[in-house]
Amino acid sequence: MKVKEKIILEAFGENSFPIQDVERIEDVCIHVVNANGKIICYSRGCEIIENMNHEDVIGKNMSDIYDYLENESMESLVLKTGKKVQDVHVKYTSPSGKVADVISSTYPIFSKNNPKIVEAAICIYRDISDYIHMANTINKLQNDLKSQQLKNNGTQFTFKDIIGTSATMTECIQHAEIAAQTTAPILIAGPTGTGKEVFAQSIHNASPQANKLFVAINCSAIPENLLESTLFGTVKGSFTGAIDSVGLLETAEGGTIFLDEINSMNLGLQSKLLRVLETGKYRKVGGHKEITSNIRLLSALNQDPLKAIEDKRLRSDLYYRLAVFSIHLPPLKDRKQDILDLVPSFLSTEGSAMGKQLFKISDEAQEILLNHDWPGNIRELKHAITHAIYIAQHYDTILTADLLPAYLRKNSSDKKIYEKYLSASIDDKNLKNTLNKIEKQMIIDVLQANDHNISKSSRDLGISRQNLQYKIRLHGIKDSDNDL
Repeated sequence: MKVKEKIILEAFGENSFPIQDVERIEDVCIHVVNANGKIICYSRGCEIIENMNHEDVIGKNMSDIYDYLENESMESLVLKTGKKVQDVHVKYTSPSGKVADVISSTYPIFSKNNPKIVEAAICIYRDISDYIHMANTINKLQNDLKSQQLKNNGTQFTFKDIIGTSATMTECIQHAEIAAQTTAPILIAGPTGTGKEVFAQSIHNASPQANKLFVAINCSAIPENLLESTLFGTVKGSFTGAIDSVGLLETAEGGTIFLDEINSMNLGLQSKLLRVLETGKYRKVGGHKEITSNIRLLSALNQDPLKAIEDKRLRSDLYYRLAVFSIHLPPLKDRKQDILDLVPSFLSTEGSAMGKQLFKISDEAQEILLNHDWPGNIRELKHAITHAIYIAQHYDTILTADLLPAYLRKNSSDKKIYEKYLSASIDDKNLKNTLNKIEKQMIIDVLQANDHNISKSSRDLGISRQNLQYKIRLHGIKDSDNDL
């Protein structure tokens, strides 16, 4: 009788099923190693969990093929101590690269000739990755509920939530922290997606008004004819259907009002807002009584303020009142160092919220992110990382390039090609020579990609077969060419 069969018989009893049946069991994983740590039994269930084939594992030493992430090998421990170990959580990476989460019970098999000698260890385990995924999903739902619960003052963010260690971002944070201690109006300028409201909320929460309400309004999201009544409120009968209503200025009394995209506000309403800043008083729409206002005004716009003035989208006199303190948030393309801080933060917050465990980012994925110009700024980056987290399997631990949105991968590839052609010709100031070099390199690349198939290459290049053959002869391109 073979050693493997003998061990199974001793473990399961004389009436146990044959060894070939043991190894075909799918719903339970049975894993046996001999005294030397070599795998001698590997059931079908093990193959499924570890994404491996039986013949690739049998006879291999455990220490050579498994990488343990949480707890050590229970088989090795049992072989060493001779004591059984039950219901232990083990996390490891199989040779296929799959991360497995299991609950295992491992038992020693003693020699009949010498009961003190451990002849083998048999491990019976089950996959619990689905249970962990379910628990993480529940955590996601709980985190989603928490994120929806705003603080009592109407905010979510403080300066601790602003991620970025670049010099420009550090300077913006420092200026904002100083401005927060005053009551002066603050204007925050920056492209869409740079985090202007995050800064506004952080300023409010670091100010003396932190225990009062923070009220935000996007001026571009409200129809022009309703924006005035939304801000100032209305008096009943002032126009058809008008009722007595409270405006946002009154709602924010004693606290902070944040006017986002203020350059979308019409110039007439801007003049009324200027009066509020100068006198501290306003009237409701249709009202005659002046109301005293005690609010902190923060505003933001998504273009350069001076350009907005030039385009007549912002009154110059209002600008000087709004921008007692002015903070300019740079686009992400000008502070790409911060991408290396933002990505781990998004992986941590968004990943755990979605029940995923992506801890690292591959070098290739990082290169793609750093090469992109991010016209949508932080909002676009967050979208890309969230997309990757959704696509990832619940056992993935590394954010790889294939998880990123396709447009990012394509843009990175196109940029490399452009840089390759540019570097190949940059040393030559002659336009004709430069264009010839670029044309030659492009033809070589397409031919190589198509195994020198002329018909397919001509279609990819958008020229006729005859024209391509002429250019191959013109540039002296041979099958062996791989560079200029």
